[in-house]
Amino acid sequence: MPRYIFKKILLNDGEPRGDISPREMAVQLKKSMDSLKAAFFETGTGRVAYERIKESEVYQAHLQLSNNLKAMDLGLLARREEKIAFWINLYNVIVIHGVIALGVRDSVKEVWNFFRGVYYQVGDYPFSPDDIEHGILRGNRRPPYSLFRRFRGGDPRLKFIVEPLDPRIHFTLVCGSASCPFIDVYTPENLEWELDTASRSFINSSAVVLDRALDKISLSSIFKWYAPDFGAGQGERLRFIAGYLDKAEDRAFIEEHADNLKVTYQPYDWRLNQ
Repeated sequence: MPRYIFKKILLNDGEPRGDISPREMAVQLKKSMDSLKAAFFETGTGRVAYERIKESEVYQAHLQLSNNLKAMDLGLLARREEKIAFWINLYNVIVIHGVIALGVRDSVKEVWNFFRGVYYQVGDYPFSPDDIEHGILRGNRRPPYSLFRRFRGGDPRLKFIVEPLDPRIHFTLVCGSASCPFIDVYTPENLEWELDTASRSFINSSAVVLDRALDKISLSSIFKWYAPDFGAGQGERLRFIAGYLDKAEDRAFIEEHADNLKVTYQPYDWRLNQ
């Protein structure tokens, strides 16, 4: 049975003690979380012992670093590249922080409302994973299967949204599950290359499986949930995917047959990624 979050949980609930620039904050948090995962990786089981991290000194240091988000001025993130890199890194940190804080062992699905229920205070504003993904990085588009946009009219966080939407963000956001893209650190200076690399890595994995003999293509559920982000119709979406394929013959086949291919979607594996 899943646990329910009836009241939102603030993950950085301490006092800020340092002054770190907005450009550096999310990168430092991401590197801190990577160090935590590495320190508690169990070679025998092949998993990260998230349940043991919470009582460690290194976790307390990470908590203090996250508290410093409260002293941030988001207005200092001026360039589009700075905003995208910051919010991607922060999303990937807050999800793992939530897993640790809530004692999740096998899947984020153990906690109903996980992606809306945990949040960081950044400057004067609260941001949950859903706020970051759908409100900020997707330009305040509706989440899958939702009737409403993440931020309603008059929400002061609307001034931070990133537009236009770059669909490559979907290959950078790590929801803590095995079917998620590979996790990395993103920087304003190299963002274009990093987004392209993330896209090629994901699309050339088992997330896209083409069967030319049967005119079929099997896709990650990400391409179903966020279909409009990748194009207006099937043909446009599949040609977007084709543009990142390494195999020239597959790329050419999809570009020619995109409108008529049979598309199926793979089950999403919600078990914790390692």
